[in-house]
Amino acid sequence: MSAVKVTPSIRLRAIVVALAALWLSARWIFHGEIVRYTFLTLAAPFCHAIYILLVVTLANLLIGRRYPRAALTGLELLCVYSMVSVGSAVMSCDMQTILVTQLPYPAYMLDTPAKWSELIQGAVPEWLLVTDRDAVTGFFRGNSTFWRADVVSAWLRPILIWTVVLWVLVLTMQSMCALLRKAWGEDERLTFPIVALPMAMAGEPRAFFSNRAMWLGLSIAALITLLNGLSYLYPAIPSIPIKRQTIIPVTSGPLTGPTTFTLSFYFFAITLGFIMPLDLGVSLWVFFLLYKSELAYVAVQGFPAESRAPFAESQAFGAYLAVFMASVWRLRRHLKTAWRVAWARQSPASEDARAYRAAFVGTLSGTLLLVAGLIAAGMAPVVAFAFIAIFFAIAVMITRVRAEFGFPVHDMHVMGPAASMVRLFGAESFGRGTLGMFAMLHWMNRAYRGHVMPHQLEALKMAGTGSRDRSAMGRAIALAAAVSVPICFIVFLDGFYRIGAATGHVNQWGTGYAKEAFTYNLPTWLKNPAKPLTGETVAAGAGCAIALLLGYLRSLLPGFPLHPLAYAVANSWGMANLWVPIMIGSVCKAAVLKGRGLKGYRGALMFFFGLMLGEFAVGCTWTLAGMVLDTPTYEFWP
Repeated sequence: MSAVKVTPSIRLRAIVVALAALWLSARWIFHGEIVRYTFLTLAAPFCHAIYILLVVTLANLLIGRRYPRAALTGLELLCVYSMVSVGSAVMSCDMQTILVTQLPYPAYMLDTPAKWSELIQGAVPEWLLVTDRDAVTGFFRGNSTFWRADVVSAWLRPILIWTVVLWVLVLTMQSMCALLRKAWGEDERLTFPIVALPMAMAGEPRAFFSNRAMWLGLSIAALITLLNGLSYLYPAIPSIPIKRQTIIPVTSGPLTGPTTFTLSFYFFAITLGFIMPLDLGVSLWVFFLLYKSELAYVAVQGFPAESRAPFAESQAFGAYLAVFMASVWRLRRHLKTAWRVAWARQSPASEDARAYRAAFVGTLSGTLLLVAGLIAAGMAPVVAFAFIAIFFAIAVMITRVRAEFGFPVHDMHVMGPAASMVRLFGAESFGRGTLGMFAMLHWMNRAYRGHVMPHQLEALKMAGTGSRDRSAMGRAIALAAAVSVPICFIVFLDGFYRIGAATGHVNQWGTGYAKEAFTYNLPTWLKNPAKPLTGETVAAGAGCAIALLLGYLRSLLPGFPLHPLAYAVANSWGMANLWVPIMIGSVCKAAVLKGRGLKGYRGALMFFFGLMLGEFAVGCTWTLAGMVLDTPTYEFWP
């Protein structure tokens, strides 16, 4: 009797489409984030991933009319979107893009005996860098090629080392997502606002594209973005300003900074403000205004700038740690159950048992491998454990931010493990090798706007509750992460050797990321090691206490509107730029719910989906046109 043939839930054709889209994404990210100033990976959902999903979905509808069996399913469409999102996060301007620019920087930009011995020797292992100056000259000057034997040979060892590091890092976070998925997605039923549009578009594309409210929203956003793009090329055409503009009502005196506001009207952020839970949306802009009030109070009181008051970064760091601790506490029963299921003696092991077992093994082994790697590279063992623990705590919290209220820009400048430990304990507390690795790891903790882990959890969420579909999606995004690392190295190194990282053909970030690490941070830590500031420590403790209090009040008083996560992100770059559209979206949601109830909200949601889709569709078309024609075009974000 022949075996029954089981059709895979995600077929090879979807994987092939996604891999082709990843190659396009690498070129798109290089052009947008290095050559121009269009940062595709600063905000979620990634605009180019939505654009690719739109194109593939429309093409799929056409194919389905003529060849129904050849068309992709809704799960396969979401797989394409998820693979592009996860792979782009790996290649983003807050991850591998920085790494590529860091590796050759010391050999070329610090190529004097004094600078090299002062900064690199004994601080950063040379086996982690590209040290052949002749081989990296073309990287910065351009008019060269990466595809020479001597150049490839000089890059080969660091590429292989860092490829393994990236693979271990990303797969460890995917294992953590496998442990969090059921607790957050099914038990707590978090809303995952970021994936609302992709799921609506791919889940029922015919109903989506036949909705009049969606087309109305799309038309408004698309026409305004088209008009602004034409105005950029032809200044005589009037524009409708929706991009960020700085307003300075007080132009002199101590209140100049605190009263300086950035106003913007990005359609995608208005949509997310409408989708996210109302209390969380309101909390965001309320805490932002409270943060500005805090700055005003400090300014009026005459605190000097060097005092760093009100220590906003340390407050936020403490708040994030508090929310992390509260999340782990809420997860304790789930993790205990998962551990028991994973190691229960049963034959054969259940699907859940195998999944949990792999998740625990992946998380623990990946963490130990990363810690061992840091120790081998010169970081003190205790600091290495603390570094990885803080990094993963931040990763979990960013993932929670995205899953619970979908704030699109979770940047955490100077709040990563390196900056936080130096700020709290002082650079003098760490050895040369530890400080050197802090600088070397700038690529993974500069900021967290394009962080991989939220995209991984969102992919598992979109796969649904079926174990077969989840397993297929998990394999697909793991493949996307693995393949994206070499794709990024190939595309970026080919591009840099052609146009030069230190030439006028690229924006400041061709060398800017590495300059931060090796010209600013490391020399300051080594030559002027600061002592720990009591104010920073007190602020971190206060931020932790305030966040815990807010969490307690929310559990004690149903309907208490202020959320600790909103307090944590109040001082961020993303909040400064998006507080107005988030406010607009939350006010619109409150009005719709009050006037027309839940049914009215569901109808209005399609209009707001159209706003986001229209802005992304036309905005991304402008960036693609600029890439193809090699000319500046309208940059709709940021």
